[in-house]
Amino acid sequence: MAGDRYRGFLFVPADLAEDVELSLDDKKELLFLHARQATLTFWELLGVPWNASVEEATAAYRQLALRLHPDRHRGKRMGSYAARLEAVFPRLNEARETLADPVRREAYARKTAGPEERAKLRLREMEEERRSAEKRARLARQNPLVANAARVSEILVRGRQMMEEGRWAQAANDFQTVATMDPRNVEAKRLGEEARRKAGAARAAEWYERGLAAELAGQAGAALQLFQKAAEDDPASARYAVACARTSRAAGDLTAAREMAERAVRAGPQSGPAHEELAQVLAAQGEAREARQAAERAVALDPSLEGAKALLKKRWGLF
Repeated sequence: MAGDRYRGFLFVPADLAEDVELSLDDKKELLFLHARQATLTFWELLGVPWNASVEEATAAYRQLALRLHPDRHRGKRMGSYAARLEAVFPRLNEARETLADPVRREAYARKTAGPEERAKLRLREMEEERRSAEKRARLARQNPLVANAARVSEILVRGRQMMEEGRWAQAANDFQTVATMDPRNVEAKRLGEEARRKAGAARAAEWYERGLAAELAGQAGAALQLFQKAAEDDPASARYAVACARTSRAAGDLTAAREMAERAVRAGPQSGPAHEELAQVLAAQGEAREARQAAERAVALDPSLEGAKALLKKRWGLF
């Protein structure tokens, strides 16, 4: 075993010849561990096979502690080996703490498994998953409530996955299904609302981009319809309401333009473009004082708004 353990490792003769109170075997073990502690796995440090049991790992540590624990050599003539003992033993303690804990040992076994061992572990996991699925199916056949709970859990997990992938509409549908199956499921309701909101925002952004393209192409009517769809899908967005107000005003429908401009201001009270558009609509309706106030508010929020500045300058000579 020792020969296999040290295979390929070259001992320095001077180190082995140093006059200290250690046996030759203990010198070799300590020199080997000190040189390789950073590269050896915990299994290799303790000299046990990969995935050895908790009992095997603990027993191996105790054997090493009997030989190499620093406290066992205090007051002895140790020379350069004293520093090696102090450096090596914390690593051995770390190995023992990891491999003696069933949960940590299992995780470490997965981490350090070779390709063949990893494949075997995966096969065991698949077999355990199969047995677990069979057990759930058997319970479901015996108890409809268990089947319903399992289905709810499955759809909830799928819905969360859809959200992680940005597939908001699909996620919203899953959470709605869960809420229907389990009306008391608070998480499904909360996530469903979030998914529906994000799905609406995603659709609205697409309608808005298409509206801008139609507007650039001179298709004012189509642009207005697309902006209205965007505002409907995301009513909390001031930007879409501003676009609706702008295109309605251009079409001569000042009533609709004002309604959307006021809605934009409510949705974005700190949005300069929203106040600017409201100012334009009010000015078109002949409400000079209100238009001036809205334009001043727009410029205060965003000094770069040329439309609001031009409106103020033209009508009241403030710039």
